[in-house]
Amino acid sequence: MTYRRGAPLINREPLFLAASKAISWLVVVLGWPIVNICYRYRVRGRENLAALRRKPAIFVGNHSVPLDCLIQGLALQPRFTYFTVIEETIMTPVLGTLVRLLGGIPIPADQARLGDIDAAMGEALDGRGSVYFYSEGECFLYNQEIKPFKAGAFYYAILRGVPIVPVVSVLKRPGRRLGIDVNILPAVTPPPASGRRSTDLHNAILLSRQVHGAMQARIDAAGGDKGLYRGPMPRIKGVNDRPR
Repeated sequence: MTYRRGAPLINREPLFLAASKAISWLVVVLGWPIVNICYRYRVRGRENLAALRRKPAIFVGNHSVPLDCLIQGLALQPRFTYFTVIEETIMTPVLGTLVRLLGGIPIPADQARLGDIDAAMGEALDGRGSVYFYSEGECFLYNQEIKPFKAGAFYYAILRGVPIVPVVSVLKRPGRRLGIDVNILPAVTPPPASGRRSTDLHNAILLSRQVHGAMQARIDAAGGDKGLYRGPMPRIKGVNDRPR
């Protein structure tokens, strides 16, 4: 099950998929008490998730605490998603295999593998039906001023004709525990694919700004505490600290 550079980005072997499903459900069962012990946790906007009727979608979230994958993933239950991760993390012994079993898709820095990434997004949407992107590119600890988005998630939404669903973590500190309200916003329909990569990338940038604005507006309206910010989360030595 170990991933090596150049290998397929998604493993669809039956044994791997069975192990992935079992571990994903175990994380859900263990995750609820962990999250509620660590945070004052609420989910808002689940009706927007129900409105998708299990149709394929791309989710975009802000990345402000280390447990975001768990926190925001629980908010989307019973839907499981694939999620994008830098390739070096997936190549890490043990940790990389676990992340991949939970749905991690390695994103190679090698430009020659762009076609493989395109294919993987199609496989992911045909498989679990969802891909989750942290479009800021990394975790900015306790940040409530969302950093500019990269265009990848929005490009694939256009290319595959699936909606973008913004997921916003609003952070507050009403007491000793950090409060996290996960807001699932209404789905955003992308423009149709043009068949020209340059045009679709341009439209993806415009779409990313639209979604970014809607997410920031929700944080501002809900009173997210902008004084909590602690800067970029330090990289893990030997795991994801290599220059790309």
